[in-house]
Amino acid sequence: MQWDDLRVFLAVAQAGSLRRAARVLGFGQPTVIRRLRQLEQSLGTRLFERTPDGHRLTKWGQHLLPMAQGMADAATAIDRRRMAFGDDAGGVVRVSAGEWTARFLAPHLASLSGRHRDLTVELVESHVEPDLDRREADLLIRHGLPARGHLVRVGLGTIGAAIYGATSLVETQPAARSDARWRSCPWVAYDAPHEYFRSMAFLMGHLGDQRPRVRASRFSLQLEAIRAGAGLGILPCFVGDADPALVRLTAPITELSADYWLLVHPDLKTVPRVRLLSDWIRAAFKESRPALQGLGHARRSS
Repeated sequence: MQWDDLRVFLAVAQAGSLRRAARVLGFGQPTVIRRLRQLEQSLGTRLFERTPDGHRLTKWGQHLLPMAQGMADAATAIDRRRMAFGDDAGGVVRVSAGEWTARFLAPHLASLSGRHRDLTVELVESHVEPDLDRREADLLIRHGLPARGHLVRVGLGTIGAAIYGATSLVETQPAARSDARWRSCPWVAYDAPHEYFRSMAFLMGHLGDQRPRVRASRFSLQLEAIRAGAGLGILPCFVGDADPALVRLTAPITELSADYWLLVHPDLKTVPRVRLLSDWIRAAFKESRPALQGLGHARRSS
């Protein structure tokens, strides 16, 4: 029995289909099928039943699952400890962040890569938080503290948000400069699957029966629509204030101000490359604190 075959088994069990498992593993689907058959032959039993909805574990597959998961967790723990034994600041560090923080960090990476050529940063923008115990990421930036208390947590500061609109739209919509904006102006926002976001709950509470004219699944798409004059929208101040095509229409909104934290697994906090990147992220937030909080903005329109 080979560990790589068990990895495939776990991926299929978790994904529920060969196609999705292949995508997660980065393998071709024929490789997934071959390794799964190889594992079943070595065990002398079928592990999955094919159904119209995908692949379902057999009784023997259900018995194997917790043991395979235990092996995966042990392998991940060994990998974390292995990283801690080295003293090299080079290598890959994977950082997971939401849309706003990923947007903030990306332009700053040039200064880091110029000073540390052996360091590779993988910046992952995602609404889904990774499992740091399983090394789905090395560092995680999130707003608010997690319920799980074993992760090392470092405060980064606050990101403010405000209402913005394109100069062209604001000039033709006087209501945009007053509280009448909520009912009188068009709006750009997230789509329905993301209405659980705090910014969406705030916006929908103010719009009442009105609905956004343009809805998009990603922040970057909303930004382009707002810049084009499709409607007003909520943007982080460090983005909106720096864009000459946009007008800020409110002060930073207290209800949407959020404290951000950097999280790392205890096994990785002393790894040189992880520590280097952690220190750099903290410094980037500190140096940009006024812009992130939306303070001292000269172009604010009210």
